[in-house]
Amino acid sequence: MKSPPRREEEPLAPAEPKTRPDPMPASAAPAAPAPTPIENNRTIEIDRFIPRAQVDARYLDTPYYVVPRDEVGEEAFAVIRDAMRAKDVVGMGRVVLARRERPIIVEPMGNGIRGITLRYSHEVRDEASYFAEIPNLTLPDEMLRVAQHIVETKMSDFDPAFLEDRYRAVLISKLKEKRAELPKKAVPTTPSAQNVISLMDVLKRSLAAERPVARTSPTKPAPRRVAGPSRGAPKRSTARARKTG
Repeated sequence: MKSPPRREEEPLAPAEPKTRPDPMPASAAPAAPAPTPIENNRTIEIDRFIPRAQVDARYLDTPYYVVPRDEVGEEAFAVIRDAMRAKDVVGMGRVVLARRERPIIVEPMGNGIRGITLRYSHEVRDEASYFAEIPNLTLPDEMLRVAQHIVETKMSDFDPAFLEDRYRAVLISKLKEKRAELPKKAVPTTPSAQNVISLMDVLKRSLAAERPVARTSPTKPAPRRVAGPSRGAPKRSTARARKTG
């Protein structure tokens, strides 16, 4: 018996990747309300009063002078100022500057109030990570006495003049030297009042020069006389005398 013809196997087609149906869209979460823009009403809102000594200098940022807005607020301004001075405290609150809310402390300063904005807590780093590797040394007493003597000889009061920008001072000095080397510009002289010419006088003279001269009858010239022989005088012959032989 003949065996049935062998059927060639058809190549298998690549299997199509099975895709899962898209899940049902989750219910849209309610949109968060847009942040309310901060209004700069130029008002400092004081939340609490704290001792000035408790404010760490690392948090101090920028100082400002605070004054009452109008005559109506002068009394409230003076009451807060004098109350903080009597209790030796500062007010701590918030203020809007350049469309951003900043923490601030306020303290009496003469007849006014000084405000100092504070850095945020995340802007101030912990000192432990910087000072942890500094070893604790036991210093000799003699060395400490010498150091204390140096400190005493250098001790003085705070003077704002020490805060001079020496780079700026040198730069201004150099600019003045360069300006002195430049040729001086001629200073325009003020015209003398004696040289001032009246415009009306100039116009009058110009008009007088352009007026036509009045016509007059021309004077006849006198007839010219020709000189002739006078009476009684002998007449001269123009012919030359002939020589007789």
